[in-house]
Amino acid sequence: MTKKKKSQKKPKGLHKSINNIKLELANLCKLNRLNELGDAYLQLMQNYIDYIFDNEIKNVSSYGNLPDINSELSERYKRCAWQQVAGIMKSFYANDRENKPILKNLKIQGNVNVIQIQGSKTKTFEYWLRISTLERGKPIYVPINIHKYGKNVLNEGQLCGGVTISKIDGQWYATLAVEIEKKQRSGGPAAQPLADFSKMVGVDLGISSLFTASTGHFFGQFSKNLKKQVDKADAKRRRKQKLNACLRKKGKPEVDLSSPKIIATVRNEIGRAANQLVNILEKDSLVVLEKLNIKGMKFKSKRMNRILKASKIGLALDKLKEKLDYKHIRYASVPAAYSSQECSECGFVHKDNRRTQEKFKCGYCEHTENADVNAGKVLIKRFGDATLLNVGHFREVKTILLERFYRRFPDARSTSGGLEPGTEHI
Repeated sequence: MTKKKKSQKKPKGLHKSINNIKLELANLCKLNRLNELGDAYLQLMQNYIDYIFDNEIKNVSSYGNLPDINSELSERYKRCAWQQVAGIMKSFYANDRENKPILKNLKIQGNVNVIQIQGSKTKTFEYWLRISTLERGKPIYVPINIHKYGKNVLNEGQLCGGVTISKIDGQWYATLAVEIEKKQRSGGPAAQPLADFSKMVGVDLGISSLFTASTGHFFGQFSKNLKKQVDKADAKRRRKQKLNACLRKKGKPEVDLSSPKIIATVRNEIGRAANQLVNILEKDSLVVLEKLNIKGMKFKSKRMNRILKASKIGLALDKLKEKLDYKHIRYASVPAAYSSQECSECGFVHKDNRRTQEKFKCGYCEHTENADVNAGKVLIKRFGDATLLNVGHFREVKTILLERFYRRFPDARSTSGGLEPGTEHI
C-alpha cells in the first residue's frame, strides 16, 4: 500500500477588524425591530451572567448545555449570547474580580447563523447585513457602505462570516472581520539563510518606555501619565470599597471597582506604540524579543506592582507580535534572564551595572548607555544561543554568562570580589 502524502497545513490567517460602520441607512421600522432584538439580547446575557455568578461556575464551557432561561430569542441567538458571556466570565474569574458584572453596553457577536454579510447589486450601497430578528423567518436587511480605511483592509484579505453589531449612544454600528493570509516560509529552520546581525533589532519591554529598540528608539512613553491615573484610580477604588461596605449592610447591589478608563488608555497606547515601532523596521529585519514570565514579574513596592499590572506588558508583547505578523516581519524570542544586568560590550553580569532605571554602567569595561537600549543589544547577542540559555532555573543563566565572561577575561575575577560563577548572592 502506498502511503498517502501528508497534506501541507495552510498557515493560519491573521484577522483585522473594520470598525465604526454606521447602520445609518436603515429605516425607522428596521431600527425598531433591531432595538427590540438588542433589548432581549442584553437581558438574556445579564441573566446568563447572574446564573454563572450565583452558581459559582468557574469553568464555563462555551459549548456546554444552556441553562433553562425564558427568552424571546431563538436557540441560535441563545448560543451566541452564552458563548459571549462565557468569554466575559472567564476573564472575570481570571482577574480575581469580586463584584458581579453588570452589562451596560450592548454588543451582539453574531455568527453566520444569525447575522450575515451579503454583496449588493445596486450602486447606492455595497453590502447588505441580513440580521435575524425576534420574528422567526422574518429577518431584516440593513444596507451598509464601508469607509475608506475598511476598503484598504479588504484589499489585503477577505471578509469572514461573523459580524458584530453594537449600540453606542443610541447609534447602531457594525464591525466586520477580515482574514489576511499569513505567508508561509519555505522549508524548515535549517533552510533559512544565516542571520544578518546588521538587520537584527532587539526590543526590550519596560514601564518607562513600553518598547525600547536596540537602535536607540523609544516607543510608548506614557508611564508618567499612567502612574497619575493609577494613583487616582486607587483613591477612587478606596472610596468605592467604603461605599460597597455600606451597600452590603443595606442589601443593595454593589458598585463596580474596575477602572475602564485606564484599560482603554493603555490599550490605545499599546496599539500606537506597536505601530510606531513596526513602521521603522525594514521588511528583511529580524526582531529579537524577550521570552518573559509575566506572572513572575514583581516589584517590592505595591504601587509599582499596580502600575506593572496596569501596563499590561503581556498584552503589549502579543500586540507587537500581531503587528509583525501583519507586516510579514520575522521575529524570535530569547531568554530574558539578567539581560538588564549584562553588558552588551564585554558580557559582564552584575546587579550594580544598572545603577538606576535608565542608566547602565558596566563595572568592568565602564561601558555606559541607556539601560533599556543596552538590554536590547544583549537580546541580539543571545539570538542563536537561546537553547543553551534555556535552562531549568533562571539563576543558572547567570552562571553560564559569568563562566563565558571569565573565559574571555581571566583576570577579571577581582571585579566581582573573587566570587566563582553562580556563588554570588542575588
